[in-house]
Amino acid sequence: MDNMGTYMSYGFDKNLGATEIGLTSLGCLSVDGTPRCPRYQKDCDIPCTTTCMITAMSDFPETKAEILLAGILIASTHASSMFEMHGALSSFENAIQATCI
Repeated sequence: MDNMGTYMSYGFDKNLGATEIGLTSLGCLSVDGTPRCPRYQKDCDIPCTTTCMITAMSDFPETKAEILLAGILIASTHASSMFEMHGALSSFENAIQATCI
């Protein structure tokens, strides 16, 4: 049984696994698809997501694209305006630059 349908939307994905990989790399979900982080889908905000992205991109550089996709999914869920979403994307750009090798 697929637990992911219960916990998230695949609105940004063509390949259902990419968001799953990103959320798992971020520490939001466990490998079986259940929520791992107590803040996930509750009070995880853009600064929290950005901090987790920097850590995850450093730990799992091979999944940077998936981590970015998961960050965009989280931000778009919590952003209340386009201005806030624009700020999130700027933060995510800084996260990518901070983890460049």
